Amino acid sequence: TSMQIYNPNQLDRDHFINFFSDEMKKSGYVLSNSDESELSYILRFADSCKWVTITSEAYEHENQLSKRDASRIAKMLKTICIHNTVIDSDCAVMDLYDESGKKKDSLIMGSADDYFGDDIPQPSEKIWKTLLSSNSTWEQFSKICNENNVFVEDSLSKLAGIIGMDSGNILFSAEDAQEDEQTVFLYPWYLSSILILTTALCTFLQSGCAMPGRCSSPGK
Repeated sequence: TSMQIYNPNQLDRDHFINFFSDEMKKSGYVLSNSDESELSYILRFADSCKWVTITSEAYEHENQLSKRDASRIAKMLKTICIHNTVIDSDCAVMDLYDESGKKKDSLIMGSADDYFGDDIPQPSEKIWKTLLSSNSTWEQFSKICNENNVFVEDSLSKLAGIIGMDSGNILFSAEDAQEDEQTVFLYPWYLSSILILTTALCTFLQSGCAMPGRCSSPGK
């Protein structure tokens, strides 16, 4: 499981890392040296590519965490994030999150009926066509989406070039990671205790409780 972050300005590695780190801090996350920190990321870059791959060891065990991150990171960076999931090498799902953090569309490839039934929606041309590379067409995109290869990874690699992604990075995962000039292990992050306390207090206030721990019992 991994995500592709749209980097339309093609920020280089150092500028993108600084941008990502600054936005994490603005969102209330702080760096930590603890192995028990909440989040630890691996970024994978490719030359002349408008997409940056991001993954985490935590994603290998909890798909819902990576989906929440896709939404949060898209909103945080005000860009598109595409969440990729491969199921048993014969089905893949690409969920597209827009700048607001909302999931706008899903692209399902391979033997999808085995997992999702017969009524598989087609990807939205209006949404995905905007991502096509300059020398690609919607017909090429659709043809690849409807392929039924033995290994769905083959279709994903082909599709990557159609939408300007790196054909290797679209399949990148934490278990593949080895630090080199294109792969960066970011320091662990955890949510600031101040932000956690503020969020908890807001929740209590919204529920009509003046202070945490002092809510009246029903009927009192």
